[in-house]
Amino acid sequence: MAEEKVIAYIKKCLEEGKMPEAIDTSKVAGVPLSKEELKNYIHKYLENGWVSRALKGSKAAGIELTPEIITRYIEKYLDEGRIYSAVDAAKLIGEPLPAEKLVSIGTEYLINGNLTSGLEAYKLAGKAPQAELLIACGKICLSNGQLSHGMEAYKLGGGKPTVEELIECADVCLCEGDITQGLEAYELAGKTPTKEMLRECGEICLIERRVDDARKAFVAAQKIDEV
Repeated sequence: MAEEKVIAYIKKCLEEGKMPEAIDTSKVAGVPLSKEELKNYIHKYLENGWVSRALKGSKAAGIELTPEIITRYIEKYLDEGRIYSAVDAAKLIGEPLPAEKLVSIGTEYLINGNLTSGLEAYKLAGKAPQAELLIACGKICLSNGQLSHGMEAYKLGGGKPTVEELIECADVCLCEGDITQGLEAYELAGKTPTKEMLRECGEICLIERRVDDARKAFVAAQKIDEV
């Protein structure tokens, strides 16, 4: 029973990326770990983007991570848009990430409404996205109910959203139970939501047990009745 617990602990360490701890435990307990098994786990860490854990594990296991292996994973991370993993991996071989690839990834992020990752990719490339691209990102963000990101993208692009875009964003927010951003978007548009929408938003908040937000929505609806 004791040995089973040790094996389970070693397995847990390996699954969590704690290979040095697993190896130390296996040596003390006399439970062998094969190089092949350790190698498979190291590649599993790399597949997950756990670059630092893979490096620590390879050192503890005495398994070399060649530049060719790292380069292959860098390309994989970039193709999948996993920028931070690519950055960590590139540090291992001391080579900068290709700026053109980062710009391409950043552009794809922005046109899909992912402002944060898009800006990060451009920053790592030492470039700045075009105003038109930022505004396009802002439009997508607003249509998805991401008010703060949408407004930031427009600001960075030197533009302002239309009233229609703000109302569309507000309605998406209210339909999703996001009363705070919904009311803010309507305020920015200079318009007022219907009391029916506010009450429906409040009901969504109640279902999700967000009492404070529900109260905020119902109070806003009541104020419309009083006007």
